[in-house]
Amino acid sequence: MTLSITSDNKASPQALDDDLFAPSPRHPESRLEAEWLFLFNKLPPDQWFGADYAYKTSGWLKVHTNIRKRQRILTQISTAYQSGEFGWSEYRSQILKRINMHVLKLHQHHGVEDEGFFPKFIRMYPQLQEGFEILRRDHERLDALLDELQAQNDQLSRTEVEDKVLAVQLHQTLVDVTNLLSQHLSDEEDLVIPILGLRQG
Repeated sequence: MTLSITSDNKASPQALDDDLFAPSPRHPESRLEAEWLFLFNKLPPDQWFGADYAYKTSGWLKVHTNIRKRQRILTQISTAYQSGEFGWSEYRSQILKRINMHVLKLHQHHGVEDEGFFPKFIRMYPQLQEGFEILRRDHERLDALLDELQAQNDQLSRTEVEDKVLAVQLHQTLVDVTNLLSQHLSDEEDLVIPILGLRQG
């Protein structure tokens, strides 16, 4: 929203009122513009699991819950190794297969969204195209990080002798994925869940 500025460089009372009551996302770090939140304002998060909407919204939210859970477990395993709670063998046995599954599932998830859901949502609400473009660019960045994570994991699978440098690199990639994924999933939910909940049928 662009505030109206008076001659003494102060926002007008009406503009301040409009800004105060403008819809805002759940997350202070959100990249979503206020004008993209017209559906979010109609269906705020405290109603997403309400009886009228849960059958349309819970599937998407459950997928995101599982993504966050897998990412959290991977980071916890890596942190445990970094802090000395896990030895090299235990670390490898705990993390190798989990990373393989997580990377595969996230790539598949992004593909389904980019090729199917997001274009459909943009056709329904063309005014949200810029918001979905942010999400698409996130997918590109996330997929690059996931490819890096997969390459590190492949190297880890071939490295039976402890390699602390590799483990540190893998841990940093996990942290980078966590940070971007947290931002991305939150912004995506604020755009997508109201669309799902308010659609007919």
